[in-house]
Amino acid sequence: MRKTLRNPSRKPLNIRVSEYDDMPVMEWRDKLKPAVTLGMPEEEAMLANDSACTYAWNLLSHSMELGQMPTTASFLGYPALQDISQNGLIRACIETVADDMTRDFGKIKSEEPDKAEIVTAMNNALEQFHVQDVLHEVAEKVGYFGGCLVYIDTGANDAELQTPLNMGEYSNELRNLKAFRLIDPINVYPGAYNSAEPLKPDFFKPDHWYVMGKRVHASRLIRFVANEVPQLLKPVYNFFGIAQAQLLWDYVIHFSECRVATANIAKKYSMTVFKTNMLATLMDGAGTDQIDKRMRLIAMYQDNNSITAIDKEAEDIVKIETPIGGLTDITKQGLEFLAALNRTPAVKLLGISPSGFNATGESDLRNYNDHISSQQEKVFGHGLKIIIDCIHVFLFGKTNDGLTFEWSELGEEDQAVMANTQKVKADTMAVLLDRSVISPEEARQAVASDPDSPLSFIDPAEVPEGEPLDMGDLDDADKAGEIY
Repeated sequence: MRKTLRNPSRKPLNIRVSEYDDMPVMEWRDKLKPAVTLGMPEEEAMLANDSACTYAWNLLSHSMELGQMPTTASFLGYPALQDISQNGLIRACIETVADDMTRDFGKIKSEEPDKAEIVTAMNNALEQFHVQDVLHEVAEKVGYFGGCLVYIDTGANDAELQTPLNMGEYSNELRNLKAFRLIDPINVYPGAYNSAEPLKPDFFKPDHWYVMGKRVHASRLIRFVANEVPQLLKPVYNFFGIAQAQLLWDYVIHFSECRVATANIAKKYSMTVFKTNMLATLMDGAGTDQIDKRMRLIAMYQDNNSITAIDKEAEDIVKIETPIGGLTDITKQGLEFLAALNRTPAVKLLGISPSGFNATGESDLRNYNDHISSQQEKVFGHGLKIIIDCIHVFLFGKTNDGLTFEWSELGEEDQAVMANTQKVKADTMAVLLDRSVISPEEARQAVASDPDSPLSFIDPAEVPEGEPLDMGDLDDADKAGEIY
């Protein structure tokens, strides 16, 4: 059947409603309307973007008719996320990334030489306010719960908390800066926000938050989020993002199920079958008591030193074993999916190199370091700039000018390990050349095919010409691998 509805533009819209769907179109429109905000009359909030609901219903009904409606996940809620945070695999994923994001902390720098004293004072202030520890806790909360807030503590009273924080030059309030305090997202909920005018900068951005019922202006709180959600889901997610723990949970469940199933198969992969005349046993007036006793007796002495006596003509015992080959690979693959989703190399997250992964993990670690660098800027970039600006006003009474924060280069220790590895490879190549196991052309081919070698750009076919090296008067001892 077809229904014609009116929309604010007064153009008739034809909507097809499936015969098997009992929900009227107007109920769908009512469910899909934007959220009613605290700062806007209800009738205005209901009209905001009202016509878009019609097209959303068309898309939903079309997907359901084709059988392509996806199974969507929703916000789990903070109590459920706190329970998930107790899982060992979830903690390993979140803590590994959080540790690496803040382990090699950076420093404030300036290209102007005359600001050396200012730079030193700012770096000392970062330690004084424990910014590295605060950001580490931020990374954990973002991973477990999808986001968090950091409160700029200036000692403000309840009335001052409701007013904007002056971040400008000569801010008297920032001169009394005391600390940066992390607020767990379970203790906050948003206040009024603009949901009707996308052209304004406060669109879907709360102008204040309630911290355990206490109203705090948004300028006094620094919001940290990693996985931002689409616009319509922001109120559902408390105006934070999707927790990494929530994204990982489905894979953790499947791995746990696979692990338990594998353990159960390993415990009962072998089954003993006792062949006997069951009809005669069941028809016997004594019932199954006699055969039950025999089964318990066989099970009791079922080891390498046992002897089982059975009727030669009427009975038999056979073993049925379930093949368990490949179970280890299936279980490992579950961990590989988990590591891939968390963007963490298996060699770092699990301490192992599952099948299909790079043997050394060097390339994976480089990619992982690049990911950590991007996450540092994505999660901490905006909030860290606000923290630095607040500290600058606190120390010098004026706004920050020309100072930047640079994170420490990740993977410096890995580079040292790679350099030692390349030296071992070079010594091995020299031994093989000295023993005439390989030719110079083959050695050049091996060097060129090594992706971690700094000489991977050479052409193996172009062997350089030159005079053989004069060894002088050397003894006849084996000097393979040494450089003369």
